[in-house]
Amino acid sequence: MVSQRLIKLYYDKLKKPTVINGLVLHPFMVDDKIKWEVENTNDVSFASTVVEGHLEEMLHRFLTLAGLTNAHSPNSGLDWSQLSRDYCKLTKQDVYISKETRDKINKSLENFNEIQFNDSGSILNAECFVKNWSIEYPDTESLYFHLDLELFNPNIDNEDVDDDTLQEFIGSFIYDEDSSDQEQDLILEQMSILFNEKNLIDTDYMFIMSIIGYYDSFGNPLT
Repeated sequence: MVSQRLIKLYYDKLKKPTVINGLVLHPFMVDDKIKWEVENTNDVSFASTVVEGHLEEMLHRFLTLAGLTNAHSPNSGLDWSQLSRDYCKLTKQDVYISKETRDKINKSLENFNEIQFNDSGSILNAECFVKNWSIEYPDTESLYFHLDLELFNPNIDNEDVDDDTLQEFIGSFIYDEDSSDQEQDLILEQMSILFNEKNLIDTDYMFIMSIIGYYDSFGNPLT
């Protein structure tokens, strides 16, 4: 258990405001709990869950100095779910992509105009158009990068195919054991951009997964 006296000492020693990777945060003590308000004056990309993870690391370092936890026994009987709720939460949950980050990702997708997939030895080549992209946090350890692609002029093993055959290929491909690796390869450049955004992903414990949506040349879903 962490005493209120120790939490008060932690709060008193906090820099006000606290800046985490360019994001300005204002801590307030309310009813013996610390709440954090965001002031994004630097237009920094951030996700609340990731920033809260950084705040947990800050508290963990303080408690380690206080002798309540250590590297060999990081939890030391402490209820970190409760500590996080009480002292590491932002006042509002949000996922914000800055103009700079959005422009970088959009630029990286400008020349994204063709794909090639291998499904059990059959090779699909198709031209493509990026319909949309977005990011999602299904839990605290993963970031999903959604990419919607419109496919046209497809050929399989160098033979032109219609949309029905394309749909059959995609339907089979997504269940191929190697499909996730092939889809992950599609977004390597975008992953690199996101990995540099320390308030969008903490690479110490998080990973990025690609979620690809496929559409035919008329905009109809292929899966």
